[in-house]
Amino acid sequence: MKSFVPAVLYAAILVFFTPVVAGQSVSSPKKVLEALAKSDFRNAVLLAKTVDNPDYSDKSGATLLMCSAETGAKDVCLTLLDRGADCNRRSVNGTTALYLAAQNGHTGVVSLLLERGAGTDLSPENGATPLIAASQFGYTDIVRLLTERGAAADLQDMHGSTALILAAQNGNNDIVKILTANGAGPDIPDSNGSTALILASQEGNEEAVRILLESGANADKQTVNGNTALILAALKGHGDIVQLLLDKGAQVDMRTSTGATALFAAASRGHSQTVSMLLERGADPLVTDREGKTAFFYTKDYNVKAILTAWTKK
Repeated sequence: MKSFVPAVLYAAILVFFTPVVAGQSVSSPKKVLEALAKSDFRNAVLLAKTVDNPDYSDKSGATLLMCSAETGAKDVCLTLLDRGADCNRRSVNGTTALYLAAQNGHTGVVSLLLERGAGTDLSPENGATPLIAASQFGYTDIVRLLTERGAAADLQDMHGSTALILAAQNGNNDIVKILTANGAGPDIPDSNGSTALILASQEGNEEAVRILLESGANADKQTVNGNTALILAALKGHGDIVQLLLDKGAQVDMRTSTGATALFAAASRGHSQTVSMLLERGADPLVTDREGKTAFFYTKDYNVKAILTAWTKK
C-alpha cells in the first residue's frame, strides 16, 4: 500500500536543495521532511531536536512546523516549538500550521498550537480560517477548541461561505449547534446569496433547518436568483422541511427572478405531496411567471396536473 504524503510536505521535499555538510552534528531539514513523509515520527522528533534551523521554510514558505502539523506529528511540533519555531509563520499563500492541522483533523496538534499562541483567525489567500476548514470537514472537537479560544465565527472565505454555512451544507449538525450557540450569524449570505438555512433546506438537512430556525434564521431570505429555502426544499421534494418552514412563517408565494414560486418548483419535479401541502397552506395555483405561465404548464406528472386542476376550480 502506498503511503499518502500531504501536499505541503510533498512540495517541501521536492523543492529542498540544501545539502548536509559532512561532519556536521546537526540534522538537515530535508531529513526531518523525509521522516515525516514516511510517518516515522519517532525519528522525526530526534532529527528535529538537532535540525540546524527549526524555522526553515521552502520556496513556497512552508515551514517544518507546517509540515509536521499537516501530518499530525504532535511530538515533532512540540520539539520544533520548544526550539523556537514560530507558530504564526505563514507560507507564500498565507497558510499557517494551525490551518493545516485544523483542515486535516489533528485535534492534538490544534490544541498544542493554540496553547503556544497560534492566531485563530489567520487564513490562506482563499480566506478560509481554521474554523471554516474544521466546520466544513466535520471536526467537531477542533471547532469546539477554536470557539473556546475566541475564533471569529462569522468570517467568510473567498466564496463568501462562513463556518456555519459549510457546516449546515455538509450535514455537520453538532457543529451547527456549537456555532449557533456561540453567536454565529444565521443570515449571512455567501457570494450567491445563499444562507446556511437555504443550503440546509436544499440539501434536505432537517435537523440543521430546525437548529437554524430556532436560532432566529430568516426563512424568507433570497439568493441572487430569488430562490428561498422554501422554494429549494420544494424543488428537491423535502416535504418535512417544506412543512417546517411554513410552520415557522415562510411566505408561500415568494418569487424567484423568473417569477416562479415554490409551487412551480414542486410541480416541475412531480412532487405531488408537496404540491398538495403548498396549496393547502395558501399557495395560489393561478400565479403566473414572467412568461405568463402557471405551475400547471411546467409539470408532466398526471397526479400533479389533477391536483392543480382541482384547486383552480375551487
